[in-house]
Amino acid sequence: MRILVVSDTHGYIDPVVAYINAQSTPFDGLWHLGDYYKDAIKIGHLTGLQVQAVKGNCDSYADAEDDLSLKIMGYHVLLTHGHHYGVKYSLLKIHLKAIEGYYDLVCFGHTHRVAQVREGGVKFFNPGSASEPRSGGYPSVGIVEISDMGIKTTIVPLSFI
Repeated sequence: MRILVVSDTHGYIDPVVAYINAQSTPFDGLWHLGDYYKDAIKIGHLTGLQVQAVKGNCDSYADAEDDLSLKIMGYHVLLTHGHHYGVKYSLLKIHLKAIEGYYDLVCFGHTHRVAQVREGGVKFFNPGSASEPRSGGYPSVGIVEISDMGIKTTIVPLSFI
């Protein structure tokens, strides 16, 4: 299974849609990690991808969940924006949530910075921001590949901007 992971689009989806359309290997779905939830719906409509999305701190209007718990090929995955767990300051609270929920993979956004960290058997993955990177970063998305061999995460710079 190959999933595109996007966060913090903030109304600017053109590079994400262009990236999806340029792929020779299709994605099996899209995970949008909040800020802006409505962008997730638009991307799904424009690309035909099945979307699973959570709301972020800029999505108070959205009728969506703060967290989504998924089970894929025997792996437990948590999708969250991360603002309720203080991810800008530490991964401690989200790590405790991961341990409590027996998660293998936690995908989060909010920081606008890429991250791929493994702690205590849990992989934490932040694709960065597709539109507004911080701290000298670059616009980016992520790819999660889940197979019998495990979970692989990749950060992809968006060169379409």
